[in-house]
Amino acid sequence: AVVSTQSTGETREEEEEEGEKNAKASVFDPNDTTIDKLKQHIIKNMQILEAHKLVTETEDYQEILTSIAKDICNQRKYRQRRKQDLKKMAATMEQMNKKKKYYGEAVTYYQEYVKACVNNLGKGKKSTKKGDKKKTAKYTAQKLNEKGVLVGIEDVPESSYRAVTIEFSSTDEVGVFEVSGKLGGLNIEKINLVFEDLLQLQYEGVSTLKIEEKVIVNVNLLIFLLNKKFYGVE
Repeated sequence: AVVSTQSTGETREEEEEEGEKNAKASVFDPNDTTIDKLKQHIIKNMQILEAHKLVTETEDYQEILTSIAKDICNQRKYRQRRKQDLKKMAATMEQMNKKKKYYGEAVTYYQEYVKACVNNLGKGKKSTKKGDKKKTAKYTAQKLNEKGVLVGIEDVPESSYRAVTIEFSSTDEVGVFEVSGKLGGLNIEKINLVFEDLLQLQYEGVSTLKIEEKVIVNVNLLIFLLNKKFYGVE
C-alpha cells in the first residue's frame, strides 16, 4: 500500500511537471520565430476560432482580416478617445478634490463657530444688561472692497466708496449681527445678519449675498471677517 501510494505521488508530480512544460511551450513569441512557424501558428489559431464558430474559412477568412484592418485604421481614434476619457477623469478628480477641500473648510467654520458660541454664552447673557458695551467693527466701503468682502453697491460707483461707511455690531443674541451704514450724511437702514445663515449659504456653495437688494458681499470673506473681529478666529 505504501509503495502504491508513493508511485501515485510520483506520477502526479511528473504530470504536473509535464503540464508546466507544455504551458511554457505554448507561449508564443512572435519575435523569436520564422515566417513558416508564424504562419503555422496563425493557421492553428484560426482553426480554433473556426471550431468555436467565431470565424469561417469563407474567402480565406476575409471577415477577420477586414476586422483587423479596421482596428488598425481606428487606432488613432481609439487613442484619442482614451485621451479624452483620461482628461474627463482628471477633471472629475480635480472637482472632487475641490469639493473635499470646500467641505473640509465648511466643517472647520462650523466647528469654530459652535466653539465660539459656547465660549461666549456667559458673555452673551451679561450683554443683555443696559449700559453694556457691544462689539463693533466699522469700515469704509473702500476698505471692505480692498479686502474682497464687498463686491459692489448698486448705483454707487467705486470712486464714492470712501464716503460710504459700513458698521457691524454684535447684538444681545449670539450669532446675530446688526449691519448699518452711512452714505455721506445719509443713514442706511439697519438690518440683522445671522451668522448661521451665512454658514448655510457657504455650505450650499453660494459665493455672494445681496443685502437689501443693494450691497453685494462675498460670503466666504464676510464669514472670515466676522470670525476674526467678533470671535477671535482666524
